[in-house]
Amino acid sequence: MKIIFRESNEKLFLNKWEEYINNNLASYKYLPIYLEYMLFYTSSLVYDKSFVIIEQNKCVAICFLPIENNDNTNIISLANGYTIAPLAINKRIEKDVFAQIDLIAKENDIKKIKFYLDPLIIEYQNKFNYLSEYNYIDSSSSDCLLDLNDESDILWKNLRKSYKSLINKIEKDNDYEVIYFDKNNLNYGVHEKYRELHAKAAGRVTRAKETFDKQFELMKNGFATLIGLKYKGKFIGLNYFFHFQKTVVYASGADDPEFTAKKIPIYHVILWNATKHFKEKCYEYIQYSQPCGYNKINGFDDYLDEKQINISHFKRGMGTKMVPLFRGIKYLDEELFVSDINRYKISHTFNS
Repeated sequence: MKIIFRESNEKLFLNKWEEYINNNLASYKYLPIYLEYMLFYTSSLVYDKSFVIIEQNKCVAICFLPIENNDNTNIISLANGYTIAPLAINKRIEKDVFAQIDLIAKENDIKKIKFYLDPLIIEYQNKFNYLSEYNYIDSSSSDCLLDLNDESDILWKNLRKSYKSLINKIEKDNDYEVIYFDKNNLNYGVHEKYRELHAKAAGRVTRAKETFDKQFELMKNGFATLIGLKYKGKFIGLNYFFHFQKTVVYASGADDPEFTAKKIPIYHVILWNATKHFKEKCYEYIQYSQPCGYNKINGFDDYLDEKQINISHFKRGMGTKMVPLFRGIKYLDEELFVSDINRYKISHTFNS
């Protein structure tokens, strides 16, 4: 067994990582270009200890391992949240991966580790939070998946009843038009419009332009699609989707507040057309991503505000099914553990 760290041999590391995801079940979350994109979201990264494991010149495991420093504390996390769990070809190798993670944690004075299991991978496997086998406390949440294996009439039937008339009204109106952008019809100008709408909808610039340019790079490489809704020739909504192998993720949306204020069902129409589009292209699942819960306390270390609960309600109306988002935390510091427990206790007391 040979371990190759990104920091020691990036060329070989990337070559072997690509080998793994091209030959084994994975999702877009494991694309190297996407991991680079996600690193833009952290301002507290101190080390990238990502590694691959090689046996007989074959890549048998991959592990994305960002180490952040938050409040003078080293944590394996991403933007202080959960990071994607490692993948391995079998249980024996998986045990070696988690043993290596424990060693890295010890060497770097790590106080907490936060991983999640990708629902788009778990859907094809035994649905079990295997992080608990490695002494991680279960902090699972929930997510929404849309099963594109269903027939088109079933997908339409599964929509919330009130959504159907909203969608039909827009689709019958010639003033509206749905447009798709991918690697075959790249348009940086439209992509910049998406960035502008993103800021307009939020009321401020929420992330660096580099993150949007990295999204455009993902599109250029065939891993992203942008779907927009036009009204009288003007974009009033644009939604972003990432995809790899057999699955899709609804990543983000941006809309013109002037039109959402008029109760125009921008997202209903775009997402329904996304359902049809990706089914035609033979994808099998669309992950709607978080937030996706019912309550203000959706689980340990998982808290929603009223807006997030409303967004979750909307996602369920698009015909999705609720699935577990398996997550786990390993505490290597008692004070951090007690602090998180107290936060949970306080939240539960005032929201019960």
